Amino acid sequence: MKRKQEREKTTSPFHPNVMAAWNKGFEAGAKRQNELDTKIMLEWLESLEEIAGIGPKTAQKIREHCLTFIQSKHQGR
Repeated sequence: MKRKQEREKTTSPFHPNVMAAWNKGFEAGAKRQNELDTKIMLEWLESLEEIAGIGPKTAQKIREHCLTFIQSKHQGR
């Protein structure tokens, strides 16, 4: 516990402008990664019928379950 408190007291050795730029870049990268992950997931959901044994009805159930699951996670924030 004491070590954690010590870490919280230390300041960054980097110039505040450098840290601001780094944080801005990190946030932009995280946003882009999220966009790419979403695109890949949507492509996968669109191609479910290409999997042997999955027809239109099962594919729709999987899509609905996925969307319901994602919505429930977003509401829990």
